[in-house]
Amino acid sequence: MKIQIIDGNVLLPTGLKKVSIELENGLITRIGNRIKEDPLAVKISAAGKYVLPGFIDLHTNGIAGFDLTNGLFNLEKSTFISQEDDYLKGLDNALKQFSKQGTTLVGFTTLEAPINKMKRIFQLIAKYKNESPSIYKELFHGIYLEGTFMKDKRFRGAHNPKYFFKPSIQLFKELQEAANGNIKIVNVVPEWGDAALELIEYLATKNIVCAAGHTSATGNQYRAAISKGLTLAIHVLNGPSSSSYKPFDGGGSLESFLQSDDMFVEIITDGYHVDKSYVLDLIKKKGTEKCVAITDSMFVTKMKKVKEFQISGVKGKVSENGEYIQIAGRENDNALFGSVLTMDKAFENLLNWFTSSVKSVWSDNHESLSLNDAIVNASKMCSANPAKILGIYFLQNGEVKKEDNNITGSIELHKSGDIVIADISEHNKKYKIKIEKTLVKGNLID
Repeated sequence: MKIQIIDGNVLLPTGLKKVSIELENGLITRIGNRIKEDPLAVKISAAGKYVLPGFIDLHTNGIAGFDLTNGLFNLEKSTFISQEDDYLKGLDNALKQFSKQGTTLVGFTTLEAPINKMKRIFQLIAKYKNESPSIYKELFHGIYLEGTFMKDKRFRGAHNPKYFFKPSIQLFKELQEAANGNIKIVNVVPEWGDAALELIEYLATKNIVCAAGHTSATGNQYRAAISKGLTLAIHVLNGPSSSSYKPFDGGGSLESFLQSDDMFVEIITDGYHVDKSYVLDLIKKKGTEKCVAITDSMFVTKMKKVKEFQISGVKGKVSENGEYIQIAGRENDNALFGSVLTMDKAFENLLNWFTSSVKSVWSDNHESLSLNDAIVNASKMCSANPAKILGIYFLQNGEVKKEDNNITGSIELHKSGDIVIADISEHNKKYKIKIEKTLVKGNLID
């Protein structure tokens, strides 16, 4: 099917331009002001709207009542059900919900769990990817294994240390076999020592993204992991990562990923997990090219009826304003439990922070940017950078093979038609974004 998006403010790698786009067979085939009108094409007027690369949520646990590890939440029984039909229905509905917020690709994250349980859900995911006729399966990029290879319970966050396992190439192979190759990102904390380094080095040879978070590693341990292939720091400045202002052992993980030019960093940009001053300080230190906005959303996202819950033996509570989740019983510690953030809101928050004058903590105050510059920066963090981490951003020889339409993260010729059409308006000196249409691999999502 051919689709023509007409007269939008299109964000290209060179900046915003008022042009039209043509998509065919899932790819972007034309960009410009003189696209020939095709009476058989589906035409979408984007006049006055912004046409952006689709958002990539690199790190999310769930949404709309679905949790990747535990399945579909039953409101009546206040528990999760994971029978095959319920699980697959919940997964499909969750991906549909993501698309409504402009997300076109998802890195779905696991909590810790018994190995047999993990293998079973990975088999269900593989079945969904291989057999489902649903268009929404195109949003599912892969599994993000977060809780399994953690170690120090002091840095557990909302994870249950009962199901932490020592890093093992053999164990990973078993999980990857169950997942039919769908594991794309793995959290391996460096404090496991040689076992961690061996697994990180193995994963890097398989083009699987090596991440580290919820870690008590010293700076020296963390840097050793970077040398073996570690490239991603998990939801940074969010508490469960080591830091030290003293000169011993090379500091902590914080000092290591701040000083490394190779490391990308995830940031939960809801304004609660990390104050906006620190977010902008981090972006200034690392540069927009190395920062990624994530949601770390939980299953209660977009569920108004659930206020308290329990998952993996840990109790959670939605805040009174409904904008974040606390670990129940630890409210006085400001201990947070995932988030209820969505990617459109993450993008909106970045727009407002970039276009405001914000007092800094670590550096000079942050001066406001123009709206256009803010859109460019926010898009890097919500689309381009996560695609680069996943290895699906750069074209080879200027084009995509016909059998591979997964190259994404920007609006360019021959890339996948992952596109968001949005209205960006200003009210009371605050910008609001409204997602009007989402296209995934050139298909218009209802």
